[in-house]
Amino acid sequence: MSLSANETSIESLDLTPSPRLLEVLGDIPYKPWQCLAELVDNAFDDFLSDKDRGPSEPPAVQVTLPKPGTADGDEFVCVADNGRGMSLEQFERSLRAGYSLNSRYGSLGLFGMGFNIATANLGSVTEVRTTRSGDSDWLIAEIDFREMQRQGSFTVPLRREPKADPYMHGTEVMVRQLRADKRAPLRRQQVATTIREQLGRVYSYLLRSRDALPELPETELAGRGFGLYVNGTVVRPRLPCVWSSSRTVSYQGSEISAIQRIDRNLTPAWACQDCGHWNRGAAVESCTECESENLELRERRIIGWVGIQRYLSTSDFGIDFLRNGRKILISDQSVFQWENPDTGETMVEYPIELGATQGGRIVGEIHLDHVPVTYQKNDFKRDSLDWVTALNEVRGEGPLQPMKAKAQGYEANGSPVGRLFNAFRRNDAGTKCLIPGDGSGPLHEKARNWASLFRKGLPEYQTDDKWYEAAQQHDDIKQGKHKPVSRTPRGPGPKHDNRREDGSSAADDLLDRTGLGGDSQPEEGSDRQQPTLPIPQPQPETEEQRYARYRQNARRIADLSSVVSVAHLGKRSIAVFDTPEPLVDHSGRSTPCVSHTLRGNAIEVFVHGDHEVFREYGRDPRDYAIIEIAEALRALANTDDSVARVAAEVTEQFRDQRFTEAALRERSDALLGRIREGMSGVAASHAAALWASLGAEEKQAAERHAAGAEPRLVWREATENGSFIPHLRPEGFAVLVRAHPALLLDGTVFSTTWSTWNDQEARYRQVERIARLLGTVGEFVADTGGKTRLELAMMRLTLDVLEGEISEVNTQ
Repeated sequence: MSLSANETSIESLDLTPSPRLLEVLGDIPYKPWQCLAELVDNAFDDFLSDKDRGPSEPPAVQVTLPKPGTADGDEFVCVADNGRGMSLEQFERSLRAGYSLNSRYGSLGLFGMGFNIATANLGSVTEVRTTRSGDSDWLIAEIDFREMQRQGSFTVPLRREPKADPYMHGTEVMVRQLRADKRAPLRRQQVATTIREQLGRVYSYLLRSRDALPELPETELAGRGFGLYVNGTVVRPRLPCVWSSSRTVSYQGSEISAIQRIDRNLTPAWACQDCGHWNRGAAVESCTECESENLELRERRIIGWVGIQRYLSTSDFGIDFLRNGRKILISDQSVFQWENPDTGETMVEYPIELGATQGGRIVGEIHLDHVPVTYQKNDFKRDSLDWVTALNEVRGEGPLQPMKAKAQGYEANGSPVGRLFNAFRRNDAGTKCLIPGDGSGPLHEKARNWASLFRKGLPEYQTDDKWYEAAQQHDDIKQGKHKPVSRTPRGPGPKHDNRREDGSSAADDLLDRTGLGGDSQPEEGSDRQQPTLPIPQPQPETEEQRYARYRQNARRIADLSSVVSVAHLGKRSIAVFDTPEPLVDHSGRSTPCVSHTLRGNAIEVFVHGDHEVFREYGRDPRDYAIIEIAEALRALANTDDSVARVAAEVTEQFRDQRFTEAALRERSDALLGRIREGMSGVAASHAAALWASLGAEEKQAAERHAAGAEPRLVWREATENGSFIPHLRPEGFAVLVRAHPALLLDGTVFSTTWSTWNDQEARYRQVERIARLLGTVGEFVADTGGKTRLELAMMRLTLDVLEGEISEVNTQ
């Protein structure tokens, strides 16, 4: 039949996708843990929305992976939960590709699409079982991608299976016929451990108890008590190891807490439940993107915290961003980059210089439930206005570095990250920067080891007391507070008379009371017979009392107190103390170092730091302590290994004791960074005079460095506003010290006095001492050739002296 010009033919098109679509979903790049997380998301969504669940049945998800010995073809992956289960209608809709039972912004995941992508990535056959409390049967559906493709149909059979317990409820997803690229890896034990650790990171906020970190701000999702298990082993939340909010450092006259809280309420908006677009306005009738009327007014809130970790790491730092309790971004470090809005140039701001080779320590948790995420849930949509607003709230709009911010026309960055960056950017040992130390330098490796014990749940490492004690002891050593106490000499061995500091003893007290001591004499002519009383003899000091006395005023040497494991000799817990008490060995002879074994094969080592071998011969007490540890290990293991070999192996386990060129270069960078900070403050108002003092060689070297480090820097402006300072060599600093001691000494950049001396020769020596130190550092930094042990020793002493000369006023 022909159609007239005004008639239209109406036909239908079958747009049902090919079943091949489900198999293709398996090619979307997902890691095994991501597949499992998609299925866990659905279970946690049900837990979060279940307002009627009582405390008698904690919500839990069990993940089962193939065991190492499983035969080929018998492997399966299973994720089972004890949620509410689904009705028949809910069950059918939830398995439909692309359908979501959950609202777009009120849940962790989209069951339909996320479910199909996850299962298709794992294997070709998926069986789903669900039941509700009170139902008589399990509802069971099997999705076989290959069979559906052969039939050309999405229809799958539904079967029912009676259940023994009518009150049982939950959902179970089992994937069989695993993909070849997943089958072998999932059988490895290490993969199960890795998956468990990753899930512990992703769900740490939902898994941890409410009182795990009481100082940190929480949302209503915290402390839900969810249980998550992989092959029967509990998934433990990975808790942030941060300093307490009561710990502060001084910065520009203010005390900056190690924890900065964030809580900002944004204007509520209408969230489209179909496309996810946020519609702003007081009265919105339909979505401006898809015209849907399925809108819901939702609050928008940025809540969380940023803080300082108790240790530095080259990778384990950054901010976690969460959506509905699940971490979407983990240890994200993009917050430490600043993008110039005019040029698009991106600049990494943290960690830079100041010991940057050790990494960073700014961490945090930020909840952004209103910000849309990518379909893989591995990032937020960074082009959305909501993400940009949140990022500015956390890190500010301008550069973190004060000089860079000023040069770009921004005010000082007062954001939470900006405050932490400026107050904690230095990594110097001591309480001023909250870095554990040993009196000579930072204990970065030790701090990281303690963090691993924190995450293993050892009680003494849960608070930051251990870290703070080491930082405080560093300060005490530097200030000379840990010097031997003046005491009345004791006898050479354990049989001394236990006299007090005034020389008296308990026996003297008894003689005084009975009239038999001192100058008391019988009256002349008296025939009164004086009573004869036995004079009590002092009791020998027991070994336990002797070690308690050693321990009483001792200082723990933190960098030598750890768990030591030596091949064939076992693992021992070691604690080393520097004590003002003179020490004796088992035979009562004086010794610079002694040890004894406690219960559980723990070893205590005591070193008398004022022994003449240290005081007069310059030996390092740590070396003697290591020899004593080695000897104690040999005795416990009854081995004939030489002391030298064991001592060498023990030494290698204390990485903070490394005496290497790389370690000294790192320390040099940190000290030069502090000097640059101090000089930058002076250069802001004296740039012209400082620049004019430099010779042609130093000016040329600074310009070349700037061209490589900051190619967009306007060099003429840098010489006028003082921003050339960060590009000077140490030799350039020496030139400025010689030319402008009145500007740079007397506590401004260097604590060395200058103006208080009237004699010109005295003034000259003060200036030259600082200049020579800077010159020595410059030679070391510039010379990349191999260094001898003596050259490294000289450099360490130079850095020790220079560190003591840097003022604390303008480098905070």
